[in-house]
Amino acid sequence: MNWNDWYTDLMEIRRTETVKDGNLTRKERKVVRSGVPCRVYRSQDKAPTMTQTAANVQKTDKLACDIDVDIKPLDELVIHRGARLGHTVQETRYFAGDPDLYYEPFGAVLPGLAHQEITLLSQERAK
Repeated sequence: MNWNDWYTDLMEIRRTETVKDGNLTRKERKVVRSGVPCRVYRSQDKAPTMTQTAANVQKTDKLACDIDVDIKPLDELVIHRGARLGHTVQETRYFAGDPDLYYEPFGAVLPGLAHQEITLLSQERAK
């Protein structure tokens, strides 16, 4: 199995960077890379929680992508589900956790298995 064949989604990576504006310094999210093949798969789903003023939906998914993709914790990832298969589903926004790197073992029987997995946070609030 080659992980690249398993990637059905495309992602855009946005990172907070420092921008100097005259004498002011501010933070701004900028696109670092786009069109990155990946795959999102479900890890854990939590039931919606209700308060008097809002509903909170929180779920945790996992993302697999090439080991050479530079993703840092708290990067904003915009995933286009099924984009590599020609689907145009609504984009999903996540925040990245720490990447877990899985290197290909020396003399691997099945080449192309090196990849990284990242825990994703998706949180929505509705009033």
